[in-house]
This record gives sequence, C-alpha cells and structure tokens, in this order.
Amino acid sequence: MFDLQFYLDPIFWAVGFVFLIQVLIYLLLFRKVAAYKPMPLAESFEPVTIVICAKDEDEQLKTNLPLILEQDYPEFEVIVVDDQSYDETADILGAFSLQYPHLKVIAIEPHINEFKGKKLALTLAFKAAKYETLLLTDADCTPQSKQWIKSMQSAFIDKKIEFVLGYSPYKYYGGLLNLLIRYETFYTAMQYISFALSGKPYMGVGRNLSYKKSVFFAKKGFSPYLKIAAGDDDLFVNMHASPKRTKVQLNPESFMLSEPKRTWGEWIRQKRRHISVSKFYKGGDKRRLGMLWLANFLFYIVIAAACFFPTQWIPALGIFSLRMIIQIIIFGIAGKKLNFKYVWLAAPFMDFLFQIIIMPLMGMGSMFSKKSDW
Repeated sequence: MFDLQFYLDPIFWAVGFVFLIQVLIYLLLFRKVAAYKPMPLAESFEPVTIVICAKDEDEQLKTNLPLILEQDYPEFEVIVVDDQSYDETADILGAFSLQYPHLKVIAIEPHINEFKGKKLALTLAFKAAKYETLLLTDADCTPQSKQWIKSMQSAFIDKKIEFVLGYSPYKYYGGLLNLLIRYETFYTAMQYISFALSGKPYMGVGRNLSYKKSVFFAKKGFSPYLKIAAGDDDLFVNMHASPKRTKVQLNPESFMLSEPKRTWGEWIRQKRRHISVSKFYKGGDKRRLGMLWLANFLFYIVIAAACFFPTQWIPALGIFSLRMIIQIIIFGIAGKKLNFKYVWLAAPFMDFLFQIIIMPLMGMGSMFSKKSDW
C-alpha cells in the first residue's frame, strides 16, 4: 500500500541524495580509470634525463639503480643526487659510475639546508641535466620492466605535452598496515588520474613523474614553496599542469613499484606531511577534493542514521548494497589496471575505514605535525 509519509520522510530524501552523488562519483569520475586504455609504446623518442635524490639509501641503490641504468632506451642519462648521506651511498655511486658512463653523481655535503625537503637536490640535478625531458623517481623504486622510460616517454609524442603523470604502487608485504597503504595509494591514484582525465590535473607523484626542464625554469621552479618540507611533486604539478598539456600513462610497463613504510608511526608521519601540503593547492582543486571526501563521509553517516528509523533501514541497506556493487565493479576493473587485482575484496571495509576514520584523523593531525626535511 502506498504510504505518502514514507516518501515525505526527510531521511528518505537524504539517503536518495547521497546515493545519487555516489553514482555520479563512480560513473562519471572513477569510471574514467576503469575505461582507460594505456598508450602503446611509441617508435621514436627524445633523449631523457632520469633524476633520483638519495639520502642514506645505499641498499636501495644497490638493488634498483642497475635496473634503471640498464633500461631499454636509445639515449638517456641518470643523475643521482647524494643529499648529505652518512651511509655507503657515496661509495656505491662511485662504483656504479665506473661501470655506467651515463650515470652522473652530484654530492651535497652536510650543511644547514634552509630549503626543506628535496627541492635543493632536485634543482641542482635539473640544472645539470643534459636533456630537456626530465623523468623523476626515488631510490627505493623498482621499475616493472625495461620499458619504463620508453613507456613514460610515449606520451611526449604529442609535442605540446609538458607533464606526464605516472603511477607508483607499493609492494605487498601482508598485514593491515600494508593493505591500508596500498589501498590509500590506489584511492589517491583513482582521484588524481580521474581528475586529470577529466581535464583537471592537480597532482602527480614524484616516484614516477615526467616534465620538461624548460617549464620548470620558466615557472621559477620550487621558489613559491621552498619552506615547505614536501610538495616538490604535487605542488609543482598543481600550479603549472594544464589540461591540454598533461597526459596520464597507465601502461603496466610504466609502473614504478615502491617500498612502503613498515611501521604505523612512519606512515602516519608521512601522511601528515602529505595532507598538510594539500592546503596549498589551488582553490578549485581544494574544493573538489573536499567535496569528494565530504560526499563519501556523508554517505556513511546518512546510511547509518537511516538504520535507526523503522521504516527506512531496509531501503537504506538496499541502497548501501547497490552502491557497494557499483564500487566493487568500478574498483575491480580499475584495480586490474593499477596493480591491485583484489582491491574489490578490500574496498568495502577499507573505504569505510579510510573515509570515516583515517582521513579525518590525518587531517586534524597534520595541523600539529612537526616539520620534516625528508
């Protein structure tokens, strides 16, 4: 029997509204990653300068640097900046330099660095770069194939392109922390890649990012945010990447597998630093990201509230299940593209944990985080 009061109940309309927003988020935004077709490898290439900043990462360099130096690419150089290391980094780089003539090493001696983070090291590397195209990664990153450079540079076949946003998932070690790190990285990629594909590029990750040297110096490099510990990757992209001059590359051969934090304390400090940087994003980007998180947060809150209403809890659970199905499908397809094949199994629980607990706590914690150089 038709019950007018049921449809006039404000909680009914609240549930319908938050569900509609979720449908729009998944089908209009996140679907872009699921539907993305990776660019094939091009046949002609410009020379490239690979830039790596290292601080006390001798073991990582032993493992990963040969995989970068031995890439299948016709012409490239690798610049490694030894940024005040106290371990065996200098010795390892010296030995590699004898073996690989296309490796260039820049050493920064211990000093009081008034420029926070890696900005000084990166700027010195860019000034020394022989080639116009710069490709950035970290010492703890492992290329997933010998075609990493070739795959990332395929996007520059279009001569007007200035930025190429790559993807860098984290290694699997098992455990709740590792799962959370991998999910957060996947979800962040869903955001910045989807927005870039929608014509709103707002960030990249320095573990796998390429742009033009001339653009860096024409835009005065990192000068607007030298005092900020992080931001050498996402803030530069946020300020200067335009829709028509930015490409995304999700070919699996372009991925850089990265080393995750192994303790909760290390990861929390890292995320506080990352989140604190987002307040320097352009106003439009901050609003879009804020509204996206708020939409997810309110979805869970409204569904939970509806369960306390005798006439609304069954429809609310039905809506929740339908949204979960949409999420599992979209994330499942996207996960196969982003090296997270079983994300659909983790997504329902991890998304709730991430949107309701982790993000609010990290946001508040970033306001009280201590400054960090690296």
